[in-house]
Amino acid sequence: MWRTTYALLPAETHPNIAATARHLVADTGHGSYPVALGLLLSAAAARLAEVGGPPAPGGERVVTD
Repeated sequence: MWRTTYALLPAETHPNIAATARHLVADTGHGSYPVALGLLLSAAAARLAEVGGPPAPGGERVVTD
C-alpha cells in the first residue's frame, strides 16, 4: 500500500508522507505489523522512562527532570 498509494501522494498536500515514504516502503516491505509493533513498544518504553518506570531492557534507567 505504501508503494502503490501513499508514496504517490503529492508533497504539497502530504509533506510528511512525501519526506518519509521511501523509508516506510523499505521498512514495510513484508507487512506493516512488525513495524507498527516496534513503534508502539518504543513509544511505551520512552514514556515509561519519562515517568520513572521500570528500567529499559539492558538495565539502564533514564532519569528525566
